[in-house]
Amino acid sequence: MRLTRCEVEIMNAVWHRGTATVQEVCDALDRPLAYSTVMTMLRILETKRQALERVKRGRAYVYRPLVSREEISHELLAEVRDDFFGGSVKSLMLNLIGGEQVSASDIRELKAALSQLERET
Repeated sequence: MRLTRCEVEIMNAVWHRGTATVQEVCDALDRPLAYSTVMTMLRILETKRQALERVKRGRAYVYRPLVSREEISHELLAEVRDDFFGGSVKSLMLNLIGGEQVSASDIRELKAALSQLERET
């Protein structure tokens, strides 16, 4: 499932809270969006994307995620890997860290994660 940048912003607000009303999402966003815009985006995420579930609580609807941030990021990275790097995890990873300043701490953590993967396979 590929989400738009706006959809990701809204999902981040819901993921962070666990559940959220339209107003709570509006309040959590870094940029001002109209209440009606947020409400429309939440409905799209519920009905079209099936990423949220809506439950009526009192007079308000409360939204809760049906997919995790990890599921969405995994799918997106798999698409990037396949579309830009011919399915190569190595090429994707080298591209991710190639142009960045990588700290010694980051390198240690990456080595530890790779060692863990080696032990699991």
